[in-house]
Amino acid sequence: MIELDVKKLTSCNSDWETNQYTLLRTVKEWETNFRKNKLYPYLNESIDLQRKLQEILQENLESKFWLEREIRPRKINNHYVAYEKAQQVSNQLDQLLSFVKWALQINRPVMEEGLIMKEFIEESIKVTPVSDEPNYLGKGYFALEDKKKLVLNIYAYDMKWEWAGDEPNNTLKIQLVRSIPLLIINDSNEDVMKDFIAYSQPLYKPMAYVFSGEFDLDFPYEETICPIVGEKLLKVLMS
Repeated sequence: MIELDVKKLTSCNSDWETNQYTLLRTVKEWETNFRKNKLYPYLNESIDLQRKLQEILQENLESKFWLEREIRPRKINNHYVAYEKAQQVSNQLDQLLSFVKWALQINRPVMEEGLIMKEFIEESIKVTPVSDEPNYLGKGYFALEDKKKLVLNIYAYDMKWEWAGDEPNNTLKIQLVRSIPLLIINDSNEDVMKDFIAYSQPLYKPMAYVFSGEFDLDFPYEETICPIVGEKLLKVLMS
C-alpha cells in the first residue's frame, strides 16, 4: 500500500511532475481496490486526502490574494518597481494551487465511487437489538456472520471519547471474542446472542446487537463488511 505524505506533496519546493505521478499511482491503487469491492482503509484515505487538499487550497488562495495585493508594482522616483522575491513566491503559489486543484479533480470521482458502494452496503445492513438495557458505559457486544468462512462472529465493543482539535470525537474499539460455526447453530442468531449474554460474558446486562444482510460473497468481510458494520454501530450508539 502506498503511503501519501500530503505535506510533502504540497511543498512549494516540490518536483510537481514527480508529485503528480505519486498521486496518480496512489489514486489508481484505491480505484483498483474499489473495483475488487475492498473499501478499507482506502476509502478513509481518499476522504482524508480530499479534506486536506481542500484546506490547503483555501489557505493558499487567501495567501495568494494577500500576496498579489502586496506585490503590486510601486512608483519610486517616477519608476515602477516590482519586488522580485515576492514575485517568485507568487509563482510558487501558482504552481501549488494548480497542483492542488488538479489533485482534487483526480481524487474526487474515485472517492465518490467508494462512497456510493459504502452507502449501498450500509443501507442493506439490518441491525437488531437483542437487549433493552441502557448503554452500559459504552460497552457491549454485537454479532455478524462471515458468510465466506461460515461462522457467526461475536465482538465486544468499547466506545471511547477522544478530542480532535476542539471537537469531541467518538471512536469504537472492537475485539473478536468468539467465532461459532454456522453448521452447529440451530437457533436464530438473536437467540445465540441472548444465550451468550446470559451465560458467557462478564458484563452485567450489556447492550447487544445482531447485524444481518444479504451480503454478496464478493464483498470482502475484513476490508468492507466489518468496518461498515462498525461505523453503523457507532451511529446507533450515538442516536
